[in-house]
Amino acid sequence: MTELIQLVLLYLCWAVVIIRVSALRSRNQRPLWFALLMLALGMTMLQESTAQALLHLTGLPRIGNLVSSLMAVGVATTLLTFAARAYLADKLPRAPFRRLRLIACGMTVGTMIVTFSIVTFQRIPTRDRFLPIPGTFTVHSVYWATYLTYMLVATGVTSALLVVILWTVRSWLMRTPVLLLTVATSTFMVFLGSRVVAVFTYSAEPIKYGTYISSTHTVGVALGCSIAAFIPMIQGYTSWRNGTMLYPLWKTLCTALPQIALYPPRSRLVDVLLPRDSQLRLHRRLVEIRDGLLIMRDWVTSTDLDHIRAVIAEEEVPSDQAEAVITACWLKVALSAHRAGLPNTEQALDLVRRGGSDGESELSWLREVARVWSTPLVERCVSAVNARHRLGRLA
Repeated sequence: MTELIQLVLLYLCWAVVIIRVSALRSRNQRPLWFALLMLALGMTMLQESTAQALLHLTGLPRIGNLVSSLMAVGVATTLLTFAARAYLADKLPRAPFRRLRLIACGMTVGTMIVTFSIVTFQRIPTRDRFLPIPGTFTVHSVYWATYLTYMLVATGVTSALLVVILWTVRSWLMRTPVLLLTVATSTFMVFLGSRVVAVFTYSAEPIKYGTYISSTHTVGVALGCSIAAFIPMIQGYTSWRNGTMLYPLWKTLCTALPQIALYPPRSRLVDVLLPRDSQLRLHRRLVEIRDGLLIMRDWVTSTDLDHIRAVIAEEEVPSDQAEAVITACWLKVALSAHRAGLPNTEQALDLVRRGGSDGESELSWLREVARVWSTPLVERCVSAVNARHRLGRLA
């Protein structure tokens, strides 16, 4: 079962590495991409065919163990880089920590390669999985002491940083990969503990136990990094969908008030198929709709609001939709008054309190308004209020 899971994760990692190679252009995404690459290389080394090919190519019987261990160091370092950047995003300075991390990683890799070469060429006895002989102190012991010390420190710091980050992240989209990576690094600490026991004893139990623990780590890192690597694409699609949903409301306001739009509205088809930058487009759209609402409230009177609420009461609108329907109605009534050239009110009503505290709440509120914007219910309400306006002017 463990072999099957590793094989599935191997294909998953390589697929994401290839598909998301564009992540190399992003400073924040780059560590996750490299973590997946090295995890994929490390799992490739565990395949029997790869081990045989390396043995035939180099003639070194334990070269697969060295490569997989170096890949583990690489994964730990890149995950530490990701966690450190996320934690220090709004903190300065970051340069000393970065230099210390790179120096420690370089010294660990260099020491492992040198000691592995000495063990190999001097034919120092080793056990299965390249473990040292208990009760002896050789260059081989230095190899394992260096590897385990670095991995314990790097993984421990990463795990602690991820726990802190997990408490501060509000978006479920970001919490999912962070949670997976937190679980993965925490369980890997247990795996490293089993390796420490295995180094000093002949017992096979720590090795067997560590195999299952390492599988949990591999699953968590593979899934966590894969999800995180696709977050920009998911966010781009979500922004595109939300921007498209707000298009009718936004275009109506921009047509009535051209001064609120940085760029004039394009046709619906062009807007859907050729977004310039989905996230930037959505941000601008939220700001421009908010500006339109603040301006258009000058064309709504308290009498209009009373008429709107009376019509909605007759329609028996669900309570969770009432505020959105009222907002859509008064905005359309205001737009009608604005188009008719009617004078604005002397004192604007407080009609735009919902949303506005942050981008997420603003988007949530405007989505509710956009859902009812073109519904028959709103059209009936607006028609009824405008009819009363006409009757009032005739009287």
